[in-house]
Amino acid sequence: MQHLHGDVLESVVERVPAPDLAAAALVSREWLRAVRAALRRRMLRLPWLVVHVIHLRGQRRHAAAYDPRSGAWLAVPTAPPARHGATSPPQPHSHVRLMRGASGDRVCALSLSGLAVARDALGMDDDALIVALKAPGVWRVDPVLAAVGDRLVAMGGGCRLALGDGEDTSAVEVHERGGWTHCGAVPAALRESAAAAATWLSTAATDQRVYVADRATGTASWFDPAKQQWGPTSRLRPDAAVSTWGLAAGRAGAEKIILFGVKHADSRVVIRSWEVDGDSLSLSHGAAAAHDTMPSEMSERLFPHGDDGEEETSSPSIGVCGNTAGGYVYNAAVPATGAVLYELRRGGVEGGGVERWAWVACAPVVAEAEALGRVILACSPVGLHELADERLAH
Repeated sequence: MQHLHGDVLESVVERVPAPDLAAAALVSREWLRAVRAALRRRMLRLPWLVVHVIHLRGQRRHAAAYDPRSGAWLAVPTAPPARHGATSPPQPHSHVRLMRGASGDRVCALSLSGLAVARDALGMDDDALIVALKAPGVWRVDPVLAAVGDRLVAMGGGCRLALGDGEDTSAVEVHERGGWTHCGAVPAALRESAAAAATWLSTAATDQRVYVADRATGTASWFDPAKQQWGPTSRLRPDAAVSTWGLAAGRAGAEKIILFGVKHADSRVVIRSWEVDGDSLSLSHGAAAAHDTMPSEMSERLFPHGDDGEEETSSPSIGVCGNTAGGYVYNAAVPATGAVLYELRRGGVEGGGVERWAWVACAPVVAEAEALGRVILACSPVGLHELADERLAH
């Protein structure tokens, strides 16, 4: 191995499975440089899918991560909730939430005493991997949480019983320089759904903005936390038959988002995607005709027929998580059915946006989850720090 150098070494490292990269980085400094270069290239590609299962009994959390390169699920180490001192807020798992971010989603724990955000993309239970912050000024039970650069955004989901004078359930706050700043409320067209923001709003985060869309109507807008202002509000409904909408970040190099929609058509489930211009919230040129449709065998697996073979009468509900390279579409009501990976087209291609679809089998940890547990799906690039944990295994 000591005779491998330069391009030859990088070519070899490119083929090393993700769980073994940490060990490869210990061979020598040159191997370490090659591993870091390989991870940088992989981070520009598809993100990992990270599944967190919150068990209500005993307040336990289990997790697993899917490596799209190898197609394997890896077990993520977790531990019982740690006891924190005065400088670190408690983290009861019943308060675990998802924080969207352009650099990767993170799990966080929100309580009256504070907000604890995982530094680690895999959400490992370790005090050293937690950022402890003050709680937002408005107590929230179901908020949208997002990270945009070095700012955090808390949006909607306010508790009506705990509102103070002048406060609103759809209030928006931005955290920067150690404190929270009130930034008014969400636009009027989204205010009703923002009362239970995490439930009724689909969210995507880029390097500059937080995008939100009503899952039922497709009404969307964006918020710029640096300028503390909202952009235009638009009703994105390229297909009037769609029952549920979802948002994800669009391709790199442009302020684009990807709109996903699911509907029943001719006794089958159809899932389509459209590319949307982030500034104007209008369909990209040609996108009205150039939508991308998920293969029917995958959409049918996400939303299977009932045991008697009859068509489901309830409207299908999708969840989406992704970044500028791609992401995952899943059944929001029944995550145990699995997920579908999507990869975005690269370059300046206008129109649809999705280049490839692939089926992802359900993680064992989700299939074994108790009926009353919660499942949180996130996606993020995974680096050497996460892979170096010796407990991360197949």
